[in-house]
Amino acid sequence: MRKWTNLRNFRRQIFVLSALAGATLWIVSAARADSGGAVPPAAAPSVQTGRGTVKGQHSNVRSRPSLSSEVVAQLHKGETVDVLDRKSVTEREKSMDWLRIALPSTAKCFVSAKHLTDHAANVENLNVRCGPGANYRDIGKLSKGARIEVVEKKGEWVQIRPTPDCSGWIAAELVDVEAAPRPPAPSASTPEIVTPPVAVSSTPAPAAPAVSVVNADPDILVTYVVKDGYVGAVNEPAAFELRTTEVDRLSFRIAYLETSETNLKRFEGKHVRVVGTQRWRKGERDPVIAIERIDMVW
Repeated sequence: MRKWTNLRNFRRQIFVLSALAGATLWIVSAARADSGGAVPPAAAPSVQTGRGTVKGQHSNVRSRPSLSSEVVAQLHKGETVDVLDRKSVTEREKSMDWLRIALPSTAKCFVSAKHLTDHAANVENLNVRCGPGANYRDIGKLSKGARIEVVEKKGEWVQIRPTPDCSGWIAAELVDVEAAPRPPAPSASTPEIVTPPVAVSSTPAPAAPAVSVVNADPDILVTYVVKDGYVGAVNEPAAFELRTTEVDRLSFRIAYLETSETNLKRFEGKHVRVVGTQRWRKGERDPVIAIERIDMVW
Protein backbone atom coordinates (compact mmCIF):
# COMPACT_ATOMS: atom_id res chain seq x y z
CA MET A 1 0.00 0.00 0.00
CA ARG A 2 2.83 2.45 0.84
CA LYS A 3 4.51 1.77 -2.52
CA TRP A 4 1.24 2.48 -4.33
CA THR A 5 0.80 5.78 -2.43
CA ASN A 6 4.36 6.85 -3.25
CA LEU A 7 3.79 6.05 -6.93
CA ARG A 8 0.63 8.19 -6.97
CA ASN A 9 2.47 11.07 -5.30
CA PHE A 10 5.31 10.78 -7.82
CA ARG A 11 2.87 10.91 -10.75
CA ARG A 12 1.11 13.92 -9.22
CA GLN A 13 4.46 15.77 -8.93
CA ILE A 14 5.29 14.98 -12.58
CA PHE A 15 1.90 16.37 -13.66
CA VAL A 16 2.36 19.61 -11.66
CA LEU A 17 5.86 20.17 -13.06
CA SER A 18 4.60 19.61 -16.65
CA ALA A 19 1.76 22.08 -16.11
CA LEU A 20 4.14 24.71 -14.74
CA ALA A 21 6.48 24.26 -17.72
CA GLY A 22 3.59 24.62 -20.16
CA ALA A 23 2.37 27.78 -18.39
CA THR A 24 5.85 29.27 -18.55
CA LEU A 25 6.09 28.61 -22.29
CA TRP A 26 2.62 30.14 -22.79
CA ILE A 27 3.57 33.30 -20.87
CA VAL A 28 6.79 33.70 -22.87
CA SER A 29 4.90 33.17 -26.13
CA ALA A 30 2.23 35.72 -25.14
CA ALA A 31 4.85 38.28 -24.18
CA ARG A 32 6.52 37.89 -27.56
CA ALA A 33 3.20 38.23 -29.35
CA ASP A 34 2.39 41.39 -27.37
CA SER A 35 5.74 42.91 -28.33
CA GLY A 36 4.65 43.34 -31.94
CA GLY A 37 7.09 40.80 -33.39
CA ALA A 38 10.23 42.39 -31.96
CA VAL A 39 13.52 40.77 -33.00
CA PRO A 40 15.09 38.76 -30.13
CA PRO A 41 18.03 40.61 -28.53
CA ALA A 42 20.43 37.78 -29.28
CA ALA A 43 20.34 38.72 -32.97
CA ALA A 44 20.96 42.11 -34.57
CA PRO A 45 17.62 43.92 -35.06
CA SER A 46 16.39 44.46 -38.61
CA VAL A 47 16.72 47.89 -40.21
CA GLN A 48 13.87 50.10 -38.94
CA THR A 49 14.81 53.48 -40.35
CA GLY A 50 17.00 54.81 -43.12
CA ARG A 51 16.93 55.68 -46.80
CA GLY A 52 15.35 53.38 -49.36
CA THR A 53 15.25 53.02 -53.14
CA VAL A 54 12.12 51.73 -54.86
CA LYS A 55 12.84 48.70 -57.06
CA GLY A 56 9.32 47.92 -58.26
CA GLN A 57 7.46 49.60 -61.10
CA HIS A 58 4.16 51.28 -60.16
CA SER A 59 4.56 50.45 -56.45
CA ASN A 60 1.50 51.31 -54.37
CA VAL A 61 1.78 53.26 -51.11
CA ARG A 62 -1.18 52.46 -48.86
CA SER A 63 -2.85 54.01 -45.82
CA ARG A 64 -2.30 50.88 -43.70
CA PRO A 65 -0.03 47.81 -43.90
CA SER A 66 -2.67 45.81 -45.78
CA LEU A 67 -3.30 44.95 -49.43
CA SER A 68 -6.96 45.88 -48.93
CA SER A 69 -6.32 49.43 -47.65
CA GLU A 70 -6.58 52.62 -49.71
CA VAL A 71 -3.82 53.56 -52.18
CA VAL A 72 -2.40 56.93 -51.15
CA ALA A 73 0.30 57.32 -53.82
CA GLN A 74 2.27 55.40 -56.42
CA LEU A 75 6.06 55.24 -56.66
CA HIS A 76 8.28 54.15 -59.54
CA LYS A 77 11.56 52.31 -59.87
CA GLY A 78 14.57 54.38 -58.77
CA GLU A 79 12.66 56.83 -56.54
CA THR A 80 14.00 57.30 -53.01
CA VAL A 81 12.00 57.23 -49.78
CA ASP A 82 12.59 57.88 -46.08
CA VAL A 83 11.86 54.69 -44.13
CA LEU A 84 10.37 55.37 -40.68
CA ASP A 85 9.37 51.92 -39.43
CA ARG A 86 8.99 48.25 -40.34
CA LYS A 87 6.15 45.87 -39.49
CA SER A 88 5.23 42.25 -40.21
CA VAL A 89 1.52 41.64 -40.81
CA THR A 90 -0.33 38.34 -41.29
CA GLU A 91 -3.16 38.69 -43.77
CA ARG A 92 -5.15 35.79 -45.23
CA GLU A 93 -2.80 33.37 -43.45
CA LYS A 94 0.23 34.89 -45.22
CA SER A 95 2.89 36.95 -43.45
CA MET A 96 4.12 40.08 -45.20
CA ASP A 97 6.65 42.78 -44.27
CA TRP A 98 5.70 46.44 -44.67
CA LEU A 99 7.67 49.70 -44.44
CA ARG A 100 6.20 52.93 -43.10
CA ILE A 101 7.58 55.79 -45.21
CA ALA A 102 7.30 59.56 -45.45
CA LEU A 103 4.76 60.38 -48.16
CA PRO A 104 5.84 61.78 -51.55
CA SER A 105 4.52 65.16 -52.67
CA THR A 106 2.06 63.42 -55.03
CA ALA A 107 0.22 61.64 -52.21
CA LYS A 108 -3.49 62.23 -51.68
CA CYS A 109 -3.90 64.15 -48.42
CA PHE A 110 -7.12 65.87 -47.33
CA VAL A 111 -8.31 67.87 -44.31
CA SER A 112 -11.71 69.26 -43.37
CA ALA A 113 -12.10 72.83 -44.65
CA LYS A 114 -13.99 73.91 -41.52
CA HIS A 115 -10.89 73.24 -39.41
CA LEU A 116 -8.67 75.55 -41.46
CA THR A 117 -8.20 79.28 -41.00
CA ASP A 118 -5.88 81.17 -43.35
CA HIS A 119 -4.20 77.92 -44.48
CA ALA A 120 -3.54 76.80 -40.89
CA ALA A 121 -5.16 74.24 -38.60
CA ASN A 122 -7.47 75.84 -36.02
CA VAL A 123 -7.79 72.71 -33.81
CA GLU A 124 -5.36 70.31 -32.16
CA ASN A 125 -4.62 66.91 -33.71
CA LEU A 126 -6.46 67.60 -36.94
CA ASN A 127 -6.70 64.36 -38.94
CA VAL A 128 -5.11 64.28 -42.38
CA ARG A 129 -7.02 61.69 -44.44
CA CYS A 130 -6.32 59.86 -47.70
CA GLY A 131 -9.58 61.01 -49.28
CA PRO A 132 -12.19 63.80 -49.10
CA GLY A 133 -14.37 62.32 -46.38
CA ALA A 134 -14.43 61.15 -42.77
CA ASN A 135 -14.78 57.55 -43.98
CA TYR A 136 -11.22 57.61 -45.36
CA ARG A 137 -8.30 56.49 -43.18
CA ASP A 138 -6.15 59.06 -41.37
CA ILE A 139 -2.52 59.17 -42.52
CA GLY A 140 -1.23 61.95 -40.26
CA LYS A 141 -2.19 64.75 -37.88
CA LEU A 142 -1.73 68.51 -37.71
CA SER A 143 -1.12 70.43 -34.53
CA LYS A 144 -3.03 73.66 -33.96
CA GLY A 145 -1.45 76.50 -35.93
CA ALA A 146 0.39 74.19 -38.35
CA ARG A 147 0.41 75.74 -41.82
CA ILE A 148 -0.43 73.75 -44.95
CA GLU A 149 -0.06 74.12 -48.71
CA VAL A 150 -3.42 73.88 -50.46
CA VAL A 151 -3.58 71.91 -53.73
CA GLU A 152 -7.31 71.99 -54.43
CA LYS A 153 -10.62 72.47 -52.63
CA LYS A 154 -13.27 69.79 -53.04
CA GLY A 155 -16.53 70.81 -51.36
CA GLU A 156 -16.07 70.63 -47.58
CA TRP A 157 -12.58 69.11 -47.95
CA VAL A 158 -9.24 70.56 -48.98
CA GLN A 159 -6.47 68.61 -50.69
CA ILE A 160 -3.06 69.57 -49.25
CA ARG A 161 0.59 68.75 -49.79
CA PRO A 162 1.79 66.01 -47.42
CA THR A 163 3.38 67.33 -44.22
CA PRO A 164 6.40 65.68 -42.53
CA ASP A 165 3.97 64.04 -40.09
CA CYS A 166 2.12 62.18 -42.87
CA SER A 167 3.15 58.62 -43.68
CA GLY A 168 2.06 55.58 -45.66
CA TRP A 169 2.96 51.90 -46.06
CA ILE A 170 4.70 50.06 -48.90
CA ALA A 171 5.54 46.37 -49.25
CA ALA A 172 9.10 45.84 -47.99
CA GLU A 173 9.97 43.61 -50.95
CA LEU A 174 9.56 46.65 -53.25
CA VAL A 175 12.25 48.75 -51.50
CA ASP A 176 16.00 48.37 -50.98
CA VAL A 177 16.73 49.91 -47.57
CA GLU A 178 20.08 51.37 -46.61
CA ALA A 179 21.06 51.05 -42.96
CA ALA A 180 21.40 54.29 -40.98
CA PRO A 181 25.10 55.18 -40.51
CA ARG A 182 26.69 54.30 -37.18
CA PRO A 183 29.40 56.40 -35.56
CA PRO A 184 32.58 54.65 -34.35
CA ALA A 185 32.33 53.24 -30.84
CA PRO A 186 34.00 55.56 -28.28
CA SER A 187 37.06 54.23 -26.50
CA ALA A 188 37.61 54.53 -22.76
CA SER A 189 40.54 56.94 -23.24
CA THR A 190 38.76 59.22 -25.72
CA PRO A 191 37.13 62.27 -24.08
CA GLU A 192 33.39 62.54 -24.58
CA ILE A 193 32.36 65.08 -27.23
CA VAL A 194 29.00 66.80 -27.05
CA THR A 195 27.59 67.92 -30.41
CA PRO A 196 25.13 70.82 -30.13
CA PRO A 197 21.76 70.12 -31.81
CA VAL A 198 20.57 71.89 -34.94
CA ALA A 199 17.34 73.81 -34.37
CA VAL A 200 14.49 72.39 -36.43
CA SER A 201 11.74 74.76 -35.32
CA SER A 202 11.15 78.02 -33.50
CA THR A 203 10.95 76.09 -30.22
CA PRO A 204 13.60 73.38 -30.51
CA ALA A 205 13.79 70.55 -27.99
CA PRO A 206 16.48 71.04 -25.31
CA ALA A 207 19.74 69.27 -26.07
CA ALA A 208 20.76 66.25 -24.01
CA PRO A 209 24.44 65.45 -23.53
CA ALA A 210 25.88 62.57 -25.53
CA VAL A 211 25.72 59.28 -23.65
CA SER A 212 28.64 56.87 -23.94
CA VAL A 213 27.84 53.20 -23.39
CA VAL A 214 30.64 50.67 -23.15
CA ASN A 215 29.53 47.19 -24.12
CA ALA A 216 31.41 45.20 -21.50
CA ASP A 217 28.69 42.58 -21.05
CA PRO A 218 28.45 39.93 -23.82
CA ASP A 219 24.74 39.51 -22.99
CA ILE A 220 23.96 43.11 -23.98
CA LEU A 221 23.57 44.15 -27.62
CA VAL A 222 24.59 47.81 -28.10
CA THR A 223 23.66 49.70 -31.31
CA TYR A 224 23.39 53.30 -32.44
CA VAL A 225 19.79 54.03 -33.53
CA VAL A 226 17.56 56.70 -35.03
CA LYS A 227 13.91 56.01 -34.13
CA ASP A 228 10.60 57.77 -34.84
CA GLY A 229 7.62 57.35 -32.53
CA TYR A 230 5.42 58.84 -29.83
CA VAL A 231 6.54 59.50 -26.25
CA GLY A 232 4.46 57.93 -23.49
CA ALA A 233 4.70 57.86 -19.70
CA VAL A 234 5.24 54.56 -17.87
CA ASN A 235 6.21 53.52 -14.34
CA GLU A 236 8.99 50.95 -14.64
CA PRO A 237 11.72 50.30 -15.54
CA ALA A 238 11.83 53.86 -16.94
CA ALA A 239 9.64 56.93 -16.67
CA PHE A 240 9.00 57.18 -20.43
CA GLU A 241 8.80 54.99 -23.51
CA LEU A 242 8.77 55.37 -27.31
CA ARG A 243 5.75 53.82 -29.07
CA THR A 244 4.78 53.16 -32.68
CA THR A 245 2.11 55.11 -34.53
CA GLU A 246 -1.36 53.86 -33.62
CA VAL A 247 -2.76 51.60 -36.35
CA ASP A 248 -6.31 50.28 -35.96
CA ARG A 249 -6.23 51.52 -32.32
CA LEU A 250 -3.10 49.46 -31.62
CA SER A 251 0.45 50.63 -30.95
CA PHE A 252 3.52 48.88 -29.61
CA ARG A 253 6.47 49.81 -27.47
CA ILE A 254 9.64 50.47 -29.47
CA ALA A 255 11.91 51.03 -26.46
CA TYR A 256 12.16 52.56 -23.02
CA LEU A 257 13.78 56.02 -22.94
CA GLU A 258 16.62 57.04 -20.67
CA THR A 259 18.07 60.53 -20.23
CA SER A 260 19.81 62.43 -17.47
CA GLU A 261 19.10 65.99 -18.58
CA THR A 262 16.11 66.42 -20.89
CA ASN A 263 12.66 66.61 -19.30
CA LEU A 264 10.63 64.25 -21.49
CA LYS A 265 7.33 65.37 -19.95
CA ARG A 266 7.03 68.14 -22.53
CA PHE A 267 7.23 65.55 -25.34
CA GLU A 268 4.52 63.26 -23.94
CA GLY A 269 2.07 62.27 -26.68
CA LYS A 270 4.16 64.04 -29.32
CA HIS A 271 5.70 62.62 -32.50
CA VAL A 272 9.48 62.72 -32.05
CA ARG A 273 12.72 61.47 -33.57
CA VAL A 274 15.17 59.99 -31.06
CA VAL A 275 18.89 59.56 -31.67
CA GLY A 276 20.95 57.59 -29.18
CA THR A 277 22.56 54.37 -28.04
CA GLN A 278 20.29 51.36 -27.66
CA ARG A 279 20.99 48.62 -25.11
CA TRP A 280 19.16 45.32 -25.38
CA ARG A 281 19.90 42.76 -22.67
CA LYS A 282 19.47 39.10 -23.52
CA GLY A 283 16.21 37.79 -22.10
CA GLU A 284 14.53 41.20 -21.77
CA ARG A 285 11.49 42.00 -23.89
CA ASP A 286 12.26 45.63 -24.76
CA PRO A 287 15.47 47.63 -25.29
CA VAL A 288 16.46 50.91 -23.62
CA ILE A 289 17.59 53.95 -25.63
CA ALA A 290 20.01 56.33 -23.92
CA ILE A 291 19.04 59.59 -25.63
CA GLU A 292 21.67 61.75 -27.25
CA ARG A 293 19.18 63.94 -29.09
CA ILE A 294 15.39 64.24 -29.39
CA ASP A 295 13.53 66.45 -31.90
CA MET A 296 9.87 67.08 -32.64
CA VAL A 297 8.64 65.76 -36.01
CA TRP A 298 6.35 68.32 -37.61
